[in-house]
Amino acid sequence: MDQYLTLASIRIKSMKTILLLLLPFISFSQINLKPKEIFDRKIQVSIPIELTESENPLSPENDNILFVNEDREVILSISYTDEKLNPNQFHAYQRFLIGGLREDFPDIVIVDSGVVKNDSTQIGFIECQQAIKGKIVYSSIYFTSVDGRILKITLEYAEEYQAQWKNVSKDIMGTLKSF
Repeated sequence: MDQYLTLASIRIKSMKTILLLLLPFISFSQINLKPKEIFDRKIQVSIPIELTESENPLSPENDNILFVNEDREVILSISYTDEKLNPNQFHAYQRFLIGGLREDFPDIVIVDSGVVKNDSTQIGFIECQQAIKGKIVYSSIYFTSVDGRILKITLEYAEEYQAQWKNVSKDIMGTLKSF
């Protein structure tokens, strides 16, 4: 009987160790999301409840939807352009975005990028960082095609928010629905 308890104890400890090792690879954020219909109710995504919708100070006539936190240290921008993106263009569009970022911000560091398939949906992403006014700012750019048009989500946050906001763009894209 004691042998079985010892074996069970070893198996439980092994399972705990495996779970602890896998935790860094399991994507989840500490941010609560709430569904919101946007772009004339054509698209639904879940938006962090910590963010409120704001006017776009850079371009009021721009079709981007902007969400910010109270101290404006976290900014979420969502655009749904008339530009077309078919499944064969994801890698080219990703390279185009990276080229534009490097041209506009020569000191930007591209941390990660790629194109993945989530169910039947392709999603492109670019994770980057740069120093702005003495602070490290992280950016996550995720894009996909909705009805052939480009939907792009850009999340920017200051370094002190990284632990909390790192996976939020991925979480938001996981809630995407089109009507």
